[in-house]
Amino acid sequence: MGCNCGKNKTQYEVINSQGTRVFGPTPYQTTAEAMAKRHSGTVREVPKDAG
Repeated sequence: MGCNCGKNKTQYEVINSQGTRVFGPTPYQTTAEAMAKRHSGTVREVPKDAG
């Protein structure tokens, strides 16, 4: 079996209080949460582009 490598997975990005993306997108929720703490932002899910 080959690697699926994150296909069809949710990605996460970090946005600050002004709504500007400061990190991401990343497939790793824990990384996004750590960066959100660093930037005092919030994590939100973003749909992965099809194809």
